[in-house]
Amino acid sequence: MLVHLLRTSVYSGNVYLLPDFGVLVDAGISGSETIAAASRFMDIEDLELVVLTHAHFDHSGGIVDLVERCGVRVALHGDDVALLSDDVGSVAVMFGGSAPDVFVDVVLSDGDLLPLGNGDVFEVIHTPGHTPGGVCLYHRESGSLFSGDTIFGAGGVGRVDLLGGDVRALVRSIERLVDLNVEVLYPGHGEPSSVNVGWQIERALAFARSMV
Repeated sequence: MLVHLLRTSVYSGNVYLLPDFGVLVDAGISGSETIAAASRFMDIEDLELVVLTHAHFDHSGGIVDLVERCGVRVALHGDDVALLSDDVGSVAVMFGGSAPDVFVDVVLSDGDLLPLGNGDVFEVIHTPGHTPGGVCLYHRESGSLFSGDTIFGAGGVGRVDLLGGDVRALVRSIERLVDLNVEVLYPGHGEPSSVNVGWQIERALAFARSMV
């Protein structure tokens, strides 16, 4: 699986481009920066889908520009749909911005198989804790896990002190990830990793449990 980590605003969550499928995982804060970065690797008109791992503004703020410029479809878990357009729920106010007001075309649920093309799919794993509708996206064939802000490299986890955060839910969510065969971790912040990923997930679980 070809994945590009797009470098955008310093305040932005990671944006991952899958050019072979015309898919973005998260939109970043700035749509114009995301579009410029993605254009280095593909014709931006061929972008078809943005999957938001959760509704927070540092991952979703750029979605309006992407919809208007590229006509992309938007996918988000149902439990975060209401947060997306809410200034407080999306934490847009923390970044001095306004929550994006866009239509969610694909309302995700746990266990969904999200088609990417050429027979490839993302398995949608509902991982509440950081937000109620956070998800991880698992590509089983390559062992790739796009973890949003559920877990980060080296055992980090997403914060649980914002609206909808729940540390016990986060623990249960990470417990679901431990048994996956993850070869490459693509977190919502920090660098992707392909070294001892299983250990990193176990460490994240231990850290989350220590917060309960």
